[in-house]
Amino acid sequence: MKRRLFLSALATSALPAASVKIERVELIKVVVRMKPGVVYSENLGPTLDQRLVLFDTYPKFLIKLYADNGMVGLGETAREVTDAAAQRNADFLKGKRMEEIDGRLPEPTTADGFEIAMYDLMGKSSGLPVCSLLGGRLQDKVAVSYWTAQRTFDDLVKVGETAVAKGYRTLKFKARLGDPIEKQMAAVAKAAPTLRFIVDFNSSYPDLASFLPVAQRLQGYNLTIEDPVPKRLDWFRQLRQRTTIPFALTPINAEQLFEAIKTDAVDVFNLGGNMREFVREASMAEMAGIPCWHGSGVELGIRDMSFIHAAAATRSCTIGSDTLSYLRQHSLITPPFQPVDGYIEVPKKPGLGVELDEDAVKRYRV
Repeated sequence: MKRRLFLSALATSALPAASVKIERVELIKVVVRMKPGVVYSENLGPTLDQRLVLFDTYPKFLIKLYADNGMVGLGETAREVTDAAAQRNADFLKGKRMEEIDGRLPEPTTADGFEIAMYDLMGKSSGLPVCSLLGGRLQDKVAVSYWTAQRTFDDLVKVGETAVAKGYRTLKFKARLGDPIEKQMAAVAKAAPTLRFIVDFNSSYPDLASFLPVAQRLQGYNLTIEDPVPKRLDWFRQLRQRTTIPFALTPINAEQLFEAIKTDAVDVFNLGGNMREFVREASMAEMAGIPCWHGSGVELGIRDMSFIHAAAATRSCTIGSDTLSYLRQHSLITPPFQPVDGYIEVPKKPGLGVELDEDAVKRYRV
């Protein structure tokens, strides 16, 4: 019901968008690898998370919604979605007017990618940037982080130095049970003392008892720890009570986010979901006085720009977000964006404010 009311209100909020009809839907499957060496150290050893080895080989779908007013809305799915899941939503939308869509697309795994395309189309049709459709431009630029996954001791130091040289203020990196995290933190903090760090353990420590001694030895750094243990809020609350380190949670749903706020279990949230869900949950965090960042699956440019617009429509998204398409061999958008001093400026053009680089799309199409 909430989604239906939201899209109905959105369709009537800008009269030019209300009568737009989707005449055709085009799906473009692409695979864009990461730049060499940016994700993990090749000689890391047995603690390497094997999911990192092939994660950038999964295809994505770019979406084009062709409307009867001549506008084209652009979207992008997450990775690891199927052809059938993308085609089902494409078939559902073909021939429908925007005011007829109640927000509940038949295939949930690709719905957020089509949502991006619908917002882009509505923004272009009404002359408004997407952040205005999400509640207004509350930030003119959005903080983003430099990112890498698991690294050897020496490689992490080099990544930290690169982040500083590129003007970033936050470095997020991955670690797992068995990694020499204390030595890594000491080295990278010494090499890049101006950086703020986020270390994501992906819940690799099995329980509170196994991680608490590690956390206590990491105190004193400009550091936030994300998801060190399975997402039991009582464990997160005890970690906060027994250390001085801020702890971040990636909530599994809005209910867990609310419970984390109610039980004073976290200091920061890593939020995702579709654009509407992100803005709603970030607003909940704002009311609780808890900052957040926008997570990602290491996307291409269209999806990244949707994150920027969603973050711009909040006041609480002030931690460096995972907007990382600059780490891929191509973002597939024009104009390409590169963070400046750790921020990405929010476009003021209608819709997402970017277009596809068609030559690059042809190059990476599969």
